[in-house]
Amino acid sequence: MSIANVRTGAERRTPQALFRVSPATRADEVNRMTMDLGAPESHGGTASLGVLLDDCLGFTMYERRGDRAGLVSADLSVDFVRPTGWTGAHLTAEGRLETRGEDGAMASVRVYDSAGELVATGTAWGNFIDGVQQSRDDRPLVPADGSVPTSTTPLEAIGGRLERTERGARLTVPPNRSLANALGVMHGGVQACAYDLAGNAAAAGSAGAMDTSSLRINFFRTVPLDRPAVFEAEVLRAGRRVVVSRVTCTDADGRECGVATVTCRRATPGDRAPRAAAGTLGERDQAPS
Repeated sequence: MSIANVRTGAERRTPQALFRVSPATRADEVNRMTMDLGAPESHGGTASLGVLLDDCLGFTMYERRGDRAGLVSADLSVDFVRPTGWTGAHLTAEGRLETRGEDGAMASVRVYDSAGELVATGTAWGNFIDGVQQSRDDRPLVPADGSVPTSTTPLEAIGGRLERTERGARLTVPPNRSLANALGVMHGGVQACAYDLAGNAAAAGSAGAMDTSSLRINFFRTVPLDRPAVFEAEVLRAGRRVVVSRVTCTDADGRECGVATVTCRRATPGDRAPRAAAGTLGERDQAPS
């Protein structure tokens, strides 16, 4: 479960700050958000896109909620058209509302690199809710110099511990207030990152290096941040080129908080090579951010 986070969190350590995701801007019917990739060798591939995707989709629906108090995500689906080899220093997400009903909405997103090449597409369904209140923001403050420490990999950003298991892989995320959304529970994009990491690790354990090609998540309940959360991945089907994993998220009480299906394809050297020198900015990088 997730909730649209409309605060920038500029003064605190937030998922947006950890993954260098900008606040949303709107032009006509399109909402745009950008993500600074950092060094091309350290952006972490598809797992690093979770916060960008979830925020862009969530904000697109949240902004059209009308007089409803809030929005929670029910499911998130992503296809990674180009898992690696992105051009330039930024990715741009463009979200559009597809449909809105009395109790919820659906939005779509397309993510482009700096050369305007398509990186990923996705959709999300969200349910409108009433009677919700934002939690007291006790996320850690940034240092006095205004900087927010960023990590070189998504795993380091969420502070997770990843280990192989007999059936696949296990990712444990310790209590970390920097991973909170506006309700004070684990941000949906952080969950997407964890699902991707665990599912990909399970696939790689059975077939060698893999690229995540799709991610399908159903959010059941919020993930508390006062105790560890566990993302347990098992391989459902391992072929020569494609491996499918199932990842279940449980809280410290053993309750299922969500489940994801992660499909991975065998990585090839050509797919992983950058298409152009990092830092080359294309037209889409000029969009307001």
